Amino acid sequence: MKPDNATDFDSLDTALSRAAASADAADSHGYLCGLVCVAGYAEAAQWEQELLGDCQASTAEIEEARRLLKLLYQDVQARLNDPEMDFQLLLPDDDEDLPQRTEMLGDWCMGFLSGLGVAGLPPLETLPDDCREMLNDLAQISRIEFDVEEPGEEDESALMEIIEFVRVGVLYLNEELQSRYPASPSRLQ
Repeated sequence: MKPDNATDFDSLDTALSRAAASADAADSHGYLCGLVCVAGYAEAAQWEQELLGDCQASTAEIEEARRLLKLLYQDVQARLNDPEMDFQLLLPDDDEDLPQRTEMLGDWCMGFLSGLGVAGLPPLETLPDDCREMLNDLAQISRIEFDVEEPGEEDESALMEIIEFVRVGVLYLNEELQSRYPASPSRLQ
């Protein structure tokens, strides 16, 4: 369940598109989560600059995107380490078509893996086997394609299971990386 001030997918995706940002809402959220998982925090200004730095949109469009990104930033910082584990991936609502939701899950995972890399993920050989396996799974999910002509309930259930797998995997990686590799401000510079 999202708090009232949390950014929803459609609003952020529209604002990023209007501002000609370098990523969509799913990719942006995944990227931020990857940064936070490795470093324990993210530099909001650096993250915004990467998404909006070269935007040629009007000031009002960029400001709306920035406003929503700030809400998203606050939400991620709070929820990723919340003991209630109510962290959720920012993806299109269930009423969107299955192929688009599947594509956005792939974008989310790609953004997450990029954020891990930018934040300074330790060498893979130093990570526990479970972490390496999860990272491999996320890499495979980032390349997910939807090739069913007539999606049914089984396809819907399968996507929901994959989303939950990713959500729990991200929480696991966050816990493992934070406990093994204490946050250091120098990782993001």
